[in-house]
Amino acid sequence: MISIINISQLQDNYSYAILNNKEVIIIDPADSVSILRYISNNQLSLKAILLTHHHTDHTAGVEGILNKIKVPVYSPNKKIKYTTIIVKDQDTIDLNFIKIEVIGTPGHTMDHVVFYNKENNILFSGDTLFRLGCGRVFEGTYEQMFISLQKIYALDNKTIVYCGHEYTNANLNFLLSNFPQNKNLLAEKKKIDQQLIETGSSIPFNLGKEKQLNPFLAPDSDYFVELTIKNNFSAFEVFSHLRDLKNNF
Repeated sequence: MISIINISQLQDNYSYAILNNKEVIIIDPADSVSILRYISNNQLSLKAILLTHHHTDHTAGVEGILNKIKVPVYSPNKKIKYTTIIVKDQDTIDLNFIKIEVIGTPGHTMDHVVFYNKENNILFSGDTLFRLGCGRVFEGTYEQMFISLQKIYALDNKTIVYCGHEYTNANLNFLLSNFPQNKNLLAEKKKIDQQLIETGSSIPFNLGKEKQLNPFLAPDSDYFVELTIKNNFSAFEVFSHLRDLKNNF
């Protein structure tokens, strides 16, 4: 039985440890010190490092880890320093105790991928999908990000999502500024506030619930259909409109 541990990094980043007994895989290390301390304190055996994209707040910890422990580094871009194995859309990474499907999700960056394990219904979404939001489109196009999010939308509703940042409150505040009377968002705010008080984190989250609440992931959802009708928008136009608004929020 595997377990997932959130490791807080920098100001609002998350790295993740996938554990199986004493074996561990690390996702997106921004800082090596806390990760090496975690591995040492728990007497773990590191098996691999997986990277979702090239931004340094997801990769800066790799060098420090490799200085202490030599393991393969899986990434979607050969230009990412210390990469040993390139991965791309539809690849499978077999790490003995877990098989991870690679899903290409360009938009935030052109090389972005997410990591999905169907057996355990877990997704590491990097900076593509956040709780109640999505990543800013830096290198790709809105259309690419829209399509990438639809790939995630197609996954099982039971999927538990681990994203790259603690952006939930900011995303929620943005949505409430546009949909201030939305009862579902207001109810979700109470749950998120309580979760943050109790655990200090709003991550992970359930994908099925996210499909009901996140207009970036599901721009034709019932809760946001008012925007579609009011402006005669297509689903993609809803996404583009909201992404423009969020960029300037």
